[in-house]
Amino acid sequence: MRILSIRPLRGSGAEARFDIEINEHLRLFGLLLKRSRDGLRRTYAPNSCGRHVASFHPALASRITAAAVAALEATAHEGR
Repeated sequence: MRILSIRPLRGSGAEARFDIEINEHLRLFGLLLKRSRDGLRRTYAPNSCGRHVASFHPALASRITAAAVAALEATAHEGR
């Protein structure tokens, strides 16, 4: 699993939009990383026609979110 690209978002209520390669057979684009009011981060699939185009098992969702957070933090450190 690897983050292909991550784009920080400011002022939108979301932290970043990102693309991820789950394995050599599956890539997902335009995922959204958000932080809830209680401080937890979650990953959301993009919408099409007002509905999410994918959902993730909680174990996979945790791994995706952790990878996105690590990539976002690395991007923040590169910008210093």
